Amino acid sequence: MKRIIVCSDGTWNKPGDIYEGEIVRTNVQKIFEAICNEDENHIKQIKFYDQGVGSSGTKLSRMIDGATGRGLDDNILDAYKFIIWNYEIGDEIFLFGFSRGAYTVRSLAGLIRTAGLVKNNNLRLIQQAYDMYRDRGDKAKHPNGDIAREFREKHSQPEVRIKFIGVWDTVGALGVPVKLFYNRKRYEFHDTTLSSYVDYAYHALAIDERRKNFIPTLWQQSKGVQDNGIKQVFEQRWFTGVHSNIGGGYPDEGLSDIALHWMIAKAKGAGLSFEEGYVDDEVRPNNKGRLYNSNTLPFSILGQFVRTLLSTPRAAESIHPSVFERIDANIGYVPVNLKNDMRNSAAT
Repeated sequence: MKRIIVCSDGTWNKPGDIYEGEIVRTNVQKIFEAICNEDENHIKQIKFYDQGVGSSGTKLSRMIDGATGRGLDDNILDAYKFIIWNYEIGDEIFLFGFSRGAYTVRSLAGLIRTAGLVKNNNLRLIQQAYDMYRDRGDKAKHPNGDIAREFREKHSQPEVRIKFIGVWDTVGALGVPVKLFYNRKRYEFHDTTLSSYVDYAYHALAIDERRKNFIPTLWQQSKGVQDNGIKQVFEQRWFTGVHSNIGGGYPDEGLSDIALHWMIAKAKGAGLSFEEGYVDDEVRPNNKGRLYNSNTLPFSILGQFVRTLLSTPRAAESIHPSVFERIDANIGYVPVNLKNDMRNSAAT
């Protein structure tokens, strides 16, 4: 047995990015760097880092890719192929993503649920598997449909589960204005229901993001999981900050390290092993860290959207205790969407 880890970064994000004159890192980059290659029991952990859409090419192509989502298919398929090439029966799969990278790994989990994990002697069928996943019109190609079930039985590994998905602030229309997104229907989620094939799922969300085209896409737990008593650990936690205060990418990492520290603890609980020296040195949560303003030009032209908290059915939402600690520190933090009676929802 080994662990296969996919880390998918956000739009325009890659190692070495500079913001306000400083080299910055996202939580996806940091968690990739923190995961050790082998745990104390000599179980191997092989990992794949996928830099964000729009992070390479010419300045024009980067702008177009980032604004439209072009390249998302390649990102999903690159991660799918990496798992196929390395997977052996009994391996555990861990997926991490931020922003559109969160979309990528959630879509990857949906692809695996629909088509399974194609056997590595059936590589010619990868595109067919992906096309089946993207076909929204034919119910027979949905995960429980006859075509999808037959495809998995004939061409894919025996039932493959996702051990863990950890994402930071998944946004709806992939972080672009819907009217500008050239092929929106192709890239919308099949649905927002968390698959019963996932054992552990964690989602860190930004309380203070105000950009109108960054509406969060929360999971909803499958009714089948609840009705059939399937074991699944599932949490969606709200944190202080805007989009990149949660997923990283700003020079002041104090707030994003709170969400990163939380995610690392959850991944450890699911069996993933980390370089403790790296975590101690590079992950430094600070509840008084800088809260950035993300709703600047050109985004501010669209107006603003105040996120609604604790309102999605079957979403296992809660407020992280650090939010109330910041409020109680009397440094002027009073989020308008956080009501007094929500304090009882805080969880460790």
